[in-house]
Amino acid sequence: MNILIVDDKQLAINALCRILRDVEPDGTCVKATSARQALDEACRIRFDVVFLDIEMPGMDGIELARKLKGCNENVNIIFVTAHAEHALEAHGMYVSGYLLKPADEDDVRVALSNLRNPIEPEADDRIVVQCFGDFDVFYRGEPLKFNRSKSKELFAYLVHRKGARCSIGELITALWEDASNSPSRRAQVRNLIHDLKTTLEPIGQDDVIVRGRDSVAIRMETLDCDLFRFLRGDSDAVNLYHGEYMAQYDWADMTESML
Repeated sequence: MNILIVDDKQLAINALCRILRDVEPDGTCVKATSARQALDEACRIRFDVVFLDIEMPGMDGIELARKLKGCNENVNIIFVTAHAEHALEAHGMYVSGYLLKPADEDDVRVALSNLRNPIEPEADDRIVVQCFGDFDVFYRGEPLKFNRSKSKELFAYLVHRKGARCSIGELITALWEDASNSPSRRAQVRNLIHDLKTTLEPIGQDDVIVRGRDSVAIRMETLDCDLFRFLRGDSDAVNLYHGEYMAQYDWADMTESML
């Protein structure tokens, strides 16, 4: 279950996140402290449930809920607020729940047991990405074959950047270190991006790559990645890390130290 918690108060988010770890231990919790951040996350990840504060600066929770439902009409909105007077307006939006702060574990458990839109389990057909040890990529249990080693390194760097958009200049610096930002190098990067898309198309996974005019990124939610699970605190992923991260790439050394 993908869960988004939206509240302008970090302490409130942390308290609810602790409850959700007990109530829904296999769920993924993403945090947002503003409407803008919540909408950005909703563009990257398809959430099943959003726990949403109503009174926030700028865009309030009612308006944000409408926009989130515009992105995904089946998302379950659960309002969490200190103000009972908003209940009638929230009820008119056909939300899945309305909790008064401070919500406790029983409140959250009942709300998740009575969702308006049932959550259908989906078969996990995602690419599996291994970052710990040597970087490698698998699909349906088999190693994914890249036409060029630099295409694989490009994919590794995009995973390393965790969904952030990478400019052509940044990729040149990462893949060739001191190489100049010349037209020929820029053409090489564009060819590598095309080659990567060509590698992913036959297995129906080319939507992993998001291309911009002069940039490229990955969609994190389309990958089953040990690094992403590690950063979410998944205990199995934490136990997989033994001190090596993308060991074949020099640009990964600093992250290895951080991990």
